[in-house]
Amino acid sequence: MSNLMDYTKLESVVKKHLKPSRFEHSKGVAKDCSELSTRFLLDKDAGLYTGIFHDYARYYSDSEILKACRKGGVDISKEEEEKPMLLHGAAAALVMRDIVGDVPDSYLIAIRNHTLGSINMGLLGACLYVADYTEPNRKHLDDKDRKEILSLPTLEEMVLNILEREKKYYKEKGMTFAKRTIELYNFLLGGGLFNS
Repeated sequence: MSNLMDYTKLESVVKKHLKPSRFEHSKGVAKDCSELSTRFLLDKDAGLYTGIFHDYARYYSDSEILKACRKGGVDISKEEEEKPMLLHGAAAALVMRDIVGDVPDSYLIAIRNHTLGSINMGLLGACLYVADYTEPNRKHLDDKDRKEILSLPTLEEMVLNILEREKKYYKEKGMTFAKRTIELYNFLLGGGLFNS
């Protein structure tokens, strides 16, 4: 990991780029993702780096996001084309290597997929997905629900629990999952496992 930017320096770079509330969220995600990645991957740094950086492009405009993603050769789904903010993770992943150094592909894949999820997001991506959803500054969960999710024995069970909650919420709001999220839901329902 010595070829990566020092984490404290990276945190300071991210802090200058995000609004205070979004930075606090990112710090919380970094902490929680680090705990999950230590638990499941034995690599706390992976969780720290992806957690702090996952929302780096959150304040890019739709046109900036689409321009960056098209230039970077990102495979853009119909839902992402219609709502470019869903691509803020993909845009963040594109700039991460320039800012952080020669990061493992697993970091970039995790950040790219933290919004809609993916069957290909890997264990680190699942850690980030769970941490982003359960981060304590979020108001859609209470402590009981948060503990329930985090106490599940596998990342697959945690992600599936989150997707069940999201499915119920979307149904109440008359919304539907993105194609990629449906694919992930069905993959996990069928017993699919994330690769390392």
